[in-house]
Amino acid sequence: MALYELENIQHHYKGTPVLSIDRLRIAENSVTGLCGPNGSGKTTLLSLLGLIAPPAAGAIYFRGHRARPYDGRIRDKVALLPQQSFLLKRSVYQNVAYGLRIRKNTDNESGRVAHALSLVGLNPEKFTGRPWYALSGGEARRVAMAARLALRPEVLLLDEPTTSVDAASAQLMREAAAEAHLQWGTSLIIASHDMQWLQGICYDLVYLFSGTILGKGKKTIVFGPWEHTSGGGAMRTLADGQVLMAENAPRDLTGAAAILDPDDMSLHASPDDAGAKKRPLKGRIVCLDLEQHTDLIRVLVFAGRSEFCLYLDAQTLSARGWQPGTELWLAYRPDRVQWKAHGLQ
Repeated sequence: MALYELENIQHHYKGTPVLSIDRLRIAENSVTGLCGPNGSGKTTLLSLLGLIAPPAAGAIYFRGHRARPYDGRIRDKVALLPQQSFLLKRSVYQNVAYGLRIRKNTDNESGRVAHALSLVGLNPEKFTGRPWYALSGGEARRVAMAARLALRPEVLLLDEPTTSVDAASAQLMREAAAEAHLQWGTSLIIASHDMQWLQGICYDLVYLFSGTILGKGKKTIVFGPWEHTSGGGAMRTLADGQVLMAENAPRDLTGAAAILDPDDMSLHASPDDAGAKKRPLKGRIVCLDLEQHTDLIRVLVFAGRSEFCLYLDAQTLSARGWQPGTELWLAYRPDRVQWKAHGLQ
């Protein structure tokens, strides 16, 4: 059974369409990332999943049951951390304990508050009595996160949890989210611009663009400007002058994005090794990350300042001696590029 299922979702603000999702399924006990540019609909989608407001049209199902706003049977299982860290004008302890008291879940309250603060790297002995106004921006963000962790929710929705905080606070927030998933089996749904984190922690990624789902799964998205070529294709000139070619382009390329699947890309020491069906781009490896739930290595390649993401096993990577800084050739299939036109009108 899916954790969430969305069907024929439409949502708008003041008559302007902001979200249009035909169907979306989010698995139980998973870590799902929501990514996309500002204004793509990530925050709106999280608010619908958090049952804060109903969609203008369509249905949301939670574990097979129709979900409606403020349904107590579901809301008590879900916690949402919004982009802004809204704290009560009270002590840190009272802020973290507030949700427990609202839900009448006060067994071992002090212990749960202390544990939640520890998870986000705040010493309970030093912070529980501290007033809200004596916190730095990073500390306030971590207190807001601790207030959600104290609930030990079955689903934790995080909206840009590491934005506008220092690097140390961001790392602690990331670790706390991962610990909630490992300790309690909490399903995480994370909206973030931190693609390195999302690629490393998430089982699945959902790409949003102009209120629609651009793609699902760990793929490379290349935004425009695209130009038409003869034969129904399109080209994108990269920052270093290299050209990315794609076939079967839509008639209107305004706001269009191309989607490249990792399975349709490969890495080579020479462009001559790319094969007849692939086109090579010169690039450089900039990052290697271990994907913990698959044991594959995520290889991030920059070509003309554009990011391309592939996956290799550790044995292959070691045998070829590739590491960050290695220059090589990224080969892709223009005929396998998928397209997403500009979403909402």
